[in-house]
Amino acid sequence: MRTKKFFLALMFVLIFASIAGAKPQAFGNFRAEVPVGWTGGLQGSTLVIKHENGNASLAVAFNKMGEASLTDIAERLYIQMDGRDLEQDDDGDYSFSFMNSAGAESIALLTGGDGYYLVISMSGFEDDALQKDFEKILDSIDWED
Repeated sequence: MRTKKFFLALMFVLIFASIAGAKPQAFGNFRAEVPVGWTGGLQGSTLVIKHENGNASLAVAFNKMGEASLTDIAERLYIQMDGRDLEQDDDGDYSFSFMNSAGAESIALLTGGDGYYLVISMSGFEDDALQKDFEKILDSIDWED
């Protein structure tokens, strides 16, 4: 649980910050720095960044909320992904854990505002050797409408 809360806090502090000297790559409407040993690309409208070891990945989706509330979206994703431990923080953002399609422990983080919501799902984040890479990626993510 501590790791999930660390990444949740990190994501909301850093998600739209820029790194001095970083050269993010463009993926459709997304921009993100992809560290050495990782590859990035779009799967539909979702940015997916995977580590070469095959055990770590990060997916980012940025969508219009429509008539749904962030609570509605979080609950729907929680059910669809067979989630566990759905939590809402003091800012109204959500997180939950789930097993991804490869059977790896993963987390989903959701935030929203101004008619849009952002979902980040991560697996392999518990690998200490990859912590800095995850931080670098999260820090560099940007999206343009």
